[in-house]
Amino acid sequence: MSVSPAELVGDQLSEDERRLLAPFVTDLDAPIFGLRNLPEVVKGALFSRYSRSDKSLRRMLLDEFISAPESGFDAIVGGAAATDAAAQLVAVHQAEAFYERVLIGYGDDSVAELGGAHIACEGVSNIAAKALEDSRIGISPLEKSTRYVVFNRKVGGRYRYLRERRIMASGHAARYEEALDGLFDTYGALLEPTIAYVRARTPREPGTSERAYASATRAKACDLLRGLLPMATLTNVGL
Repeated sequence: MSVSPAELVGDQLSEDERRLLAPFVTDLDAPIFGLRNLPEVVKGALFSRYSRSDKSLRRMLLDEFISAPESGFDAIVGGAAATDAAAQLVAVHQAEAFYERVLIGYGDDSVAELGGAHIACEGVSNIAAKALEDSRIGISPLEKSTRYVVFNRKVGGRYRYLRERRIMASGHAARYEEALDGLFDTYGALLEPTIAYVRARTPREPGTSERAYASATRAKACDLLRGLLPMATLTNVGL
């Protein structure tokens, strides 16, 4: 059964969303696409969120940048407010805190290296991701992180792993899906007990917010369980 690129990443765009995104991406449907008409500060902040979110890059650009008033996106990229130089300057200053918060909260050396790189590869297997990353000599790509993102979400009732057409056309298809479904079932079943175990072993320290503690303990649980995820697991890579 063929699967559309949107189904691979679990994302559907409305006509209004497609219209908003069209100026900034080279393709609205393909799993591999480029960014355009975006300043480096926006691309850096966008990619800094990429590795720690379950959203596709197009969805993240819509939800957390284009539709976020505090981002100052419209003025920065040349929207209506940009026709007024003073208004644009104010918008840029207002947006600085937003982008600084995103970059400090989620950025690392790999984000700093993305100044001239703006291609997203979505719904690719971990095998393909490693091949892409190994070709980037001297530059760190950003991949959807198994340390920070839970990978047990289903799309259309199916776990998100590669169903390679030759395997699925062979006599091994049923056993292949059974084996990989079993890995994802186990991963999902162990997630909450592992989080509870981590919390029992590492109580929240005074001064640590509940939100930060929940995020840290979930990340530790994901780190402990990610060995269950097969190389066929679909991921996103920013180059």
